[in-house]
Amino acid sequence: MENFFLASFVISVCIILYIFIGYPCLIFIIGSIKGLFRKDEKSDIEPTVTLIISAFNEGDCISEKLENSLSLDYTDEKFEIIVVSDASTDNTDSVVKGFVDRGVSLIRSEERLGKTAGLNLAVPQAKGEIIVFSDANAMYQKDAIRKLVRNFFNKRIGYVVGHAKYGDIDSSNASRSENNYWKYEIFLKKMESRVHSVVGGDGAIYAIRKELYEKLLITDINDFVNPLQIILKGFRGVFEPEAICWESPAGSFAKEFQRKVRIVNRSFTGLIRMKAAMNPFRTGLFSLQVVSHKLLRWFIPVFVAICLLSFIGTTTQNVKTFQCGFLLLSVFLLSSYVGYLFADYFKVWPMIYYPYFFVSANVALVIGLYKSFMGRVQTTWTTARNSEALKLPDRNWGRFFIHLSAIVLACINITIVCRFAGINFFLLKVLFLLTSFLIVYIYFGYPLVLLILSRFCRKPIELDDILPEINLLICAYNEEEVIEEKIKNSIALDYPNEKITIIIASDGSTDKTNQLVSAYESGRLILMAYPERSGKMAVINKTVPKLSGEIIIFSDANTMYKKNAMRKLVRNFSDPSVGAVSADVIIQNDATDFGQSESAYYRYERWIQEKESSFGSIIGADGGMYAIRRRLFVKPSSNIILDDFVVSMNVALNGSRLVYDRAAIGYEQSNISRKTEFLRKSRVIAGAVQSFLQNEGVPSIKNKGLFFCYFSHKFLRWLTPIFLILFFAVSVALYLLLDKTIYGYSVFLQLLFYLAAFCGIFLNERIKIPIISQPFYFCLVNAAALYGIYKGLCNKQPVMWQTFKRT
Repeated sequence: MENFFLASFVISVCIILYIFIGYPCLIFIIGSIKGLFRKDEKSDIEPTVTLIISAFNEGDCISEKLENSLSLDYTDEKFEIIVVSDASTDNTDSVVKGFVDRGVSLIRSEERLGKTAGLNLAVPQAKGEIIVFSDANAMYQKDAIRKLVRNFFNKRIGYVVGHAKYGDIDSSNASRSENNYWKYEIFLKKMESRVHSVVGGDGAIYAIRKELYEKLLITDINDFVNPLQIILKGFRGVFEPEAICWESPAGSFAKEFQRKVRIVNRSFTGLIRMKAAMNPFRTGLFSLQVVSHKLLRWFIPVFVAICLLSFIGTTTQNVKTFQCGFLLLSVFLLSSYVGYLFADYFKVWPMIYYPYFFVSANVALVIGLYKSFMGRVQTTWTTARNSEALKLPDRNWGRFFIHLSAIVLACINITIVCRFAGINFFLLKVLFLLTSFLIVYIYFGYPLVLLILSRFCRKPIELDDILPEINLLICAYNEEEVIEEKIKNSIALDYPNEKITIIIASDGSTDKTNQLVSAYESGRLILMAYPERSGKMAVINKTVPKLSGEIIIFSDANTMYKKNAMRKLVRNFSDPSVGAVSADVIIQNDATDFGQSESAYYRYERWIQEKESSFGSIIGADGGMYAIRRRLFVKPSSNIILDDFVVSMNVALNGSRLVYDRAAIGYEQSNISRKTEFLRKSRVIAGAVQSFLQNEGVPSIKNKGLFFCYFSHKFLRWLTPIFLILFFAVSVALYLLLDKTIYGYSVFLQLLFYLAAFCGIFLNERIKIPIISQPFYFCLVNAAALYGIYKGLCNKQPVMWQTFKRT
């Protein structure tokens, strides 16, 4: 078995090294030798040329492309331009018709059949001896056509491939990765051209002799299969580095992934149909080129998988020679996973997104080949540039597989490294103890510390029935369902009319919110209707400077106050040390299937806030009802997502106390679904991560008590899902390695807990069994936290808040 693993490893590694290093070196050597004896003949000839531009919904760039084509340095009488529209549904055709009087022809397919079908229709109608194929976004340098056709002076040249370059390569990590990969491809094209022929054309710029065009199947990718047909007729294909065009890269990893799936899917199908091109007795050295450059390259994922399995097999067989190799491969794959998480985050170290580009490209190969083997060949295309038209598939299952694979790989890596590094699993044991301690501390240890501090370090708040002038600020966006009820509730509050002003700030509402509020406008109630939506934080920043009250009470539109809630809130401000007060907003969630668990969670949170408040400040207020002294308002950045957290914490950071008053009560009706609850919780965590990254509302270590509470109550709590994953992974690893009872119990109890949570997914009715409902809600919250961390780190959470339907 050991020899089998070793042989598999050696063979797979040799093939991979040959593909990326050996083949380029081989064609460089052969090309250099051949170059000593053969020089490709070129001459400034001027045959008739037809430029065929393929287009589908290219309204954004087709005009620029035609202007570029008409300005090329070629004799007008010998130059023809044809645009082939694959049943475009935008303004592409109308734009092209505007160029008809300048010699441009339009050929339109009435039904969408794909690029290849359009070329089959256009080529027979072309008048040129030479056909140049181009994409609509490829802008040619002025002399590009002349540089291409001069190669046809040599009668053995059947096709010529131009030099496509990417513009705007610094716009994204994906663009930089693709550009560097393309430089490698250009090197191969140059060397292949010297050996025999360049493998494949380039849809952006390549030319053929018209008489060599053979009708293609609609499943064929024209710029790959057509050159193979020409090679089989005994002609060569060369690369012309001076025939330059510029085009834009896909711009994102997702779009580039889709493009590669399509290309591989059609190219492999075409190569199998034209398999004679791989016969060395018919095509000579070209067969070596097409097998090495394309066929073996497409099967790289297979060789990588064999290599990985061989690594695992050899390490489990105590072949220590390969431990470092496995570690390096694991680091590479895990780096690609990190690159996946931060794919759209611009300021990322290249060593993170380059591995991700490589792995995603190879996953695209697998999918493309799978579709080809299953007979599912993609014939139509949508340009990656048209982001609105490009419908990327739902990849939730793919994301789950990626995360699971990363966890499994990390577990295997930790297991093998610890087994053979001679450290007796010390690091694993430390990690086991550390993660278990942190989880216990977050949920039980910190509350115990609070209980002790609240008894021995208590700082009572001086309460008095004061009646300062207050402004009740209600931010609203499309709240027609509840806004009228909220207005009536606010007017009926037990507080002197002359001391309270109700301000409803509408953030570009498009429903009946403004109309309903207008009916109640008076001296006590003011509508500030902002015409354009800018987000809740921006609305608060624009509205607060217009207020004059001593105290500002912030409220959500769906939070209904108890009649005496105002008096209970403001009594805390009789204590000069108090700068902000948070209320007890009770969630009325009997209609939800997780209501009991959510209520228990909020009771737990309120208990923590009460203890924090007894000796210092709580960490963040409840956005449904909290009050601050107006003079202590510090304007946060307008892009802040978690406005209630940052606004209230800024008060605490200025030296005033942020306290909790359980006697100030409000109610919120909650009829939301599990999915909505998941999204709400993830938004909160994404906002928390954003505030941390922007250092807004975050106490420094110099604020000892406040920092301790922030770190224990919030920061560690946000990281709980990561600790849970690590704890489970380490428990499994230690149990498999040491087979000790304590680790077995740990794995068993965790699996039991997650099984109970999993059962909760399938209970569509209200969950009444605590042993199922509590684990389910716990996992729901922590899964949302994990998603929120991802969104926060990658800046994927929109600033605008969404009003979920509540009934």
